[in-house]
Amino acid sequence: MTSKESAEKAVDELSKKMCGYTPGTLHHIKKYNPELAVLIREMDQIMVTDGALDRKTKRLIGLACVAVRMCEDCIYPQAKVAKNYGATKGEIVEALQVAVLTGGVPSWSISKKGITQLFEEWDEEEKTAAKTAPKKTAKKPAKKKK
Repeated sequence: MTSKESAEKAVDELSKKMCGYTPGTLHHIKKYNPELAVLIREMDQIMVTDGALDRKTKRLIGLACVAVRMCEDCIYPQAKVAKNYGATKGEIVEALQVAVLTGGVPSWSISKKGITQLFEEWDEEEKTAAKTAPKKTAKKPAKKKK
């Protein structure tokens, strides 16, 4: 298997473990540094599997870390995968509050673009789901026989 094929397989595996989402940076790494994509898959196993901490909690911790590290391009992917793992908007906001406490207000500033994008997509998904959900009809009570 060539390094490009190995990288393709590695990124596909990671995407599946992140509920079908692949960060743009990972696509870029796959294309320009295929060996690194394979290495990332191996290292990322701690993030995509449950252990003493479940994978949602690990992603929320990761979100706070990338905010403190001021990685603007990392915010959306970490938050998106946390959402895919079941995180609520409240949990995502609280993780960023921890980042602000430990890294200062610039942690929030660096996060606002990615979080806004995610929350707007999320709201749109909820609207679409509400429109396509079957409507519940109330059953009329049966008439009593006299």
